[in-house]
Amino acid sequence: MPDRRLGAVLAEVLLAGFVAGVTVFLADLLPVWGWPEVFSPSAPVLAACAVVLVLLRRRFTVAALLAATVLFGLFPATGVALAVVAHTAGTRGRRWPLFGLAALLPAAVVLLTQPAFRWQYVLVVIAVSTVSCLVLPALAGAMQAQQATLVLALRDRARLEERSRLAEEMHDQLGHRLSLITMFSGALEVAAEDKDPELREAAGHVRSTAKLALEELRESLGILRPAEPVEITEAAGTKADIEGLVASSRDAGLEVAFDWRGSDLGGVRPPVRRAVHRLVREALTNVHKHAAGASVSVVVDHGPDLVKVVVRNGAEQVAAERLPGTGRGLNGLRERVRLLGGTFTAGPDPEGGFAVTAGLPKRANAPLAEETGTERPGRIQSGLLLTTGLAAVAALLLTTLAFVPPLTPADREDPLASVKIGMTPEEVEAWFGPNEPAAHAASEGYEPPIPGDSYCVYVAAADPPDAETAAIFRFCFGDRGLVEKTWFEVPVPEETP
Repeated sequence: MPDRRLGAVLAEVLLAGFVAGVTVFLADLLPVWGWPEVFSPSAPVLAACAVVLVLLRRRFTVAALLAATVLFGLFPATGVALAVVAHTAGTRGRRWPLFGLAALLPAAVVLLTQPAFRWQYVLVVIAVSTVSCLVLPALAGAMQAQQATLVLALRDRARLEERSRLAEEMHDQLGHRLSLITMFSGALEVAAEDKDPELREAAGHVRSTAKLALEELRESLGILRPAEPVEITEAAGTKADIEGLVASSRDAGLEVAFDWRGSDLGGVRPPVRRAVHRLVREALTNVHKHAAGASVSVVVDHGPDLVKVVVRNGAEQVAAERLPGTGRGLNGLRERVRLLGGTFTAGPDPEGGFAVTAGLPKRANAPLAEETGTERPGRIQSGLLLTTGLAAVAALLLTTLAFVPPLTPADREDPLASVKIGMTPEEVEAWFGPNEPAAHAASEGYEPPIPGDSYCVYVAAADPPDAETAAIFRFCFGDRGLVEKTWFEVPVPEETP
């Protein structure tokens, strides 16, 4: 178990490092895709935020998913982190309306933070990126969880069918002989009715015991058949039922101490109550067979989420002939508890004697308890698949951002409204593009005076107002960023025939 936990921690650290590295790579490679109207953190800060969301995704899945979508809407370089969180949310079986809301959040964030003329950019880049970073990973996670559940169900079904087959063989072999014993003992009971009362009483005990054994055999066969569930009474596994088992063992000569902790099990689901009954009965039967004369303690602890059963016998106090056993009783208990998602141990007690301990979860559909020393199959393959998938997500995001250029300001009343005084040259360049020497040369003699202690960059408008003039945008920068923004018209040179 410690090795497994260490492996899980190491996997989380490697995943967080991978996400951080990809986030820094995308943020540094695509500086023009920042959002100029919001605070633009550095690449390490973005990577740290992405790592925090990745590490919190298992404990706070919903909050991490929504936060990752908002962060992705502001900074698309965190798309890989969103893919990891979405994949985990998909494996958790989250409701699809949550994913619908998460899919709309990036576009909503961009529409709230960007000028209206960028709606085409939002629809193309954000929509495509959301599909690759959110929708596809969530679907992959849901399919992976469904596949794991199906494989586990098929495995359990195969085990149940095998146990059912073995039980049917046991029933065929022993059922007939038990029936014969019942019939012969009944005949002996009738024959000795007037001749030997003690023999008649003994024959009656043999007949009743054989009949009870046959009924229990058929009941066990019914338990192992999923299509034919065993009928149990409302009292099975309750305090009164366990007290009855203890009283029977006391009548048979065992010294049994009984301790019930917590409330009764009347409201607990039937499989758990049936397992409690079987655990106590089988453990007491083993004491009768293998440790006759030893003191026994039976403890049932009904907690808020778990029902714990402990049956412990001390060292044998009197020499007694051990009856032969096959060990199938404990194996059957272990399998029954495992199917309920609980834990089971049976073995020598450190203080002497023997102890049987089981923990049964009360809630339904509890996950199967993992056996010690086993490794989840396909862990390396799953890790490689996850890494490949995240690399593909990063490639799709990079491709989308690299081949869909941002739109320049459209023809509107104030094309410079999106540019604010104080912006850096990089932020202005993200909106209008780099400096154009040709536009600078065409501005000589037509531009307004340049503010003192500043330098300017020139960008030609995409669509000139008319055929004779062209618009040129000028941005002047000082020590504190953008100090002036303006535009003016210059004549368009006539074409040489």
